Amino acid sequence: MITIMRRMMYRIMDKLCKKYKGLVIVNGESVGQVASQTLTSMNVINSVTNLPVIRPVACFDKLEIMDIARNIDTYETSIIPYEDCCTVFVPKHPAINPKMDIATFEENKFDYEPMLDNAVETLNTIKITSSEDNQFSDLL
Repeated sequence: MITIMRRMMYRIMDKLCKKYKGLVIVNGESVGQVASQTLTSMNVINSVTNLPVIRPVACFDKLEIMDIARNIDTYETSIIPYEDCCTVFVPKHPAINPKMDIATFEENKFDYEPMLDNAVETLNTIKITSSEDNQFSDLL
């Protein structure tokens, strides 16, 4: 279920990139941190998009990532306890080597395209601005 959920997230990102002329998907995956972040799993998940997927912290361990979060002032937000999609759907024994054919077989059991379109159409955008005189303007 987690593999299919993540494949759907990538499909949504793919649609958003087409809509807003994005060229890449960037995420915070770190290889091996959780079951869905094995190389096999990443390959099955990536297969739903042709966009490059950039993982800036892919080879960092958990402590290094936590240090980065503290340095960019996102750590306190990241540890707020709340129920998210990963905690709701996490199985007792997550698949660390999902099979492409099983993922596509399960996805073919329902019409997910209208749900993906709805997610894109009802997108809520939050604009983040810097209070430090456009310190990230060179990235925009």
